[in-house]
Amino acid sequence: MNTLKKLFLLASVAVLFSACYMTKKSTDYYGIETTTSKKIAYVIDISGSMEGKAETDLQGNIISTAGSKVGNMVGNKIGGKVGSIIGKQTNNQLTKLGKAKKELMPSIRGLSEDTYFTIVIFENDVKKWRNDLVQATSANKNIAIAYLEALKSGGGTNISDALEETFDLQGVETIFLLSDGEPTAGKITSTDGIINKTAEWNSSKSVKIHTIGLGEDCDKEFMKKLATENSGQFIDK
Repeated sequence: MNTLKKLFLLASVAVLFSACYMTKKSTDYYGIETTTSKKIAYVIDISGSMEGKAETDLQGNIISTAGSKVGNMVGNKIGGKVGSIIGKQTNNQLTKLGKAKKELMPSIRGLSEDTYFTIVIFENDVKKWRNDLVQATSANKNIAIAYLEALKSGGGTNISDALEETFDLQGVETIFLLSDGEPTAGKITSTDGIINKTAEWNSSKSVKIHTIGLGEDCDKEFMKKLATENSGQFIDK
């Protein structure tokens, strides 16, 4: 069996069970426990490179191209409107953003009802799913997951403004920051500048910052330093 046929079979199985990650529950996010905090903000990079729209590294281009081929193969094999829909679903699930969603949705599902959370997304601009932390009720978790499922990528990487707005959240205790690139947008694009400014924002709050770096373009040293200087963990993906 050649490589493309193997990828086709794997993708077909993935599509058939694609709903599983939307209903699965987890008490961690990329291996970092979420049960140790009751007030959590998930800060998610949705810049263009998260869906292969502006990849600058060779590995990223290969992954993006291969993912598109697999999705197209699945769609063509099935045919018709159903094939087109499933082909697009396969493409979406193979992107960095798709994989990030698969990690985040179970984490949200697994939050206890005495936890409060929100989601902050960033590219050139920053948007909050909710302007305040909300209780992790079943209804709120369902709404958050529907919101995540609809997210599309585009734009640059505005880490500084995303962190600033997250620190404005009343009572936030833990931040999970996920990005696949270097800072390219916002008030501060210097990594040292972001580290220093974060220290100012956090000087009286003691917010724990965990960071997840995706792919080769990610500035791993920056992400690791941001985590270690704010009592968090760095996960290299």
